[in-house]
Amino acid sequence: MPSLEGSPRRRRVVGETPERSTSGWGAVARRQAEIAERRSEMENQVKEFYLKDGESATIQFLHDEPYCYDAHSVRDKNGRFSVVPCQLNTQRRCEMCSRGIKQTWRAAFKILDYRGSWDKDKKKFTYDKPVEKIWKVGATIANQLKSIRDRRGRELTEMVLEVTRSGSNTDTTYNFEPAFDDDDRKRSPIPWKEETPPVETLCQPPTDDEIDASGYSDSM
Repeated sequence: MPSLEGSPRRRRVVGETPERSTSGWGAVARRQAEIAERRSEMENQVKEFYLKDGESATIQFLHDEPYCYDAHSVRDKNGRFSVVPCQLNTQRRCEMCSRGIKQTWRAAFKILDYRGSWDKDKKKFTYDKPVEKIWKVGATIANQLKSIRDRRGRELTEMVLEVTRSGSNTDTTYNFEPAFDDDDRKRSPIPWKEETPPVETLCQPPTDDEIDASGYSDSM
């Protein structure tokens, strides 16, 4: 066995970045920070479209067809409800499935919300430039939109619709009508170059670490 005596020690070069430690409490803190940063980046990329009971909005679809995926209805450690993409959409194992959290189904549409950006101070929409959003819906609304497409013989991207929500929770319905401008003329879709990531990217499942950090459990 060769002796290590006299072996030259590796000198650290000035300006060299030390290797990142993957153990210890510091590594745990860094990992949690990475999870929070990734979640914040995704949330800031594009907002979800949402209407309260009685609210209406003019919307324009940016794709002819939705991106469909399996998901889980969960509550996080703070009791907040959400629908999270199933990991089986992209890999062979799902942590939420292994915990017995039941699957559901979602169809996601990239849309333009003509209400514009949200003024946090005045707590109202500005109705300036339309804003790209993602609308994740269940089978009922997805079939409703398909019926509109089939009945009118036009793709969703060829229409501008006024959507109104009535009710809350499971007792919710949506009504869709052609949208009209201030001169009572039927609106036509505006040309638009997408500024946010594809729907598939926005609907990626969480990692195991993100599931643990959020404390997801069955919403039922």
